[in-house]
Amino acid sequence: MDVFCDNIEINLRQTKKVISMREGRCYEQHDFQVLILSQFAQRRPSTEKETWELQQEYLRLIREIPQMWEEFVRKNQNIYDRFGYLDVVVYDDLTYERKKLKQGRPKEENTLSHRVTVRLDDESYQLLKQYCQTKNITESAAIRELIQTLKWKI
Repeated sequence: MDVFCDNIEINLRQTKKVISMREGRCYEQHDFQVLILSQFAQRRPSTEKETWELQQEYLRLIREIPQMWEEFVRKNQNIYDRFGYLDVVVYDDLTYERKKLKQGRPKEENTLSHRVTVRLDDESYQLLKQYCQTKNITESAAIRELIQTLKWKI
């Protein structure tokens, strides 16, 4: 189980207010609970009344976190199913949201998802290297080409 948390402080120029937030990767409800409660733990009461109120809020959070997690996973089910985790951002007021996915390289139509390992003797390997040098292609591309020629023989 991997859990990571980062404290990040953002200074909003418009409000001149420092907002603290915590980010984490949540694989299951326990990770989510740790993230929420670690952000909650940053609160510091100054009076006994505030201490009592924080204790009550803590108990309320403990009761509500399972429901919060279930709802959060339901809203982001496609991402959770695809990756097996959700990257979560928790703010000072204990609101939370999914960290936006970064845009990556677009998926190709024909992905090369199968890996094959082959052991070759010296003579076969030298032939493969010569073929690659004359065609100016990689060994993998050469093997793919040669496999495609088998299509016509079958």
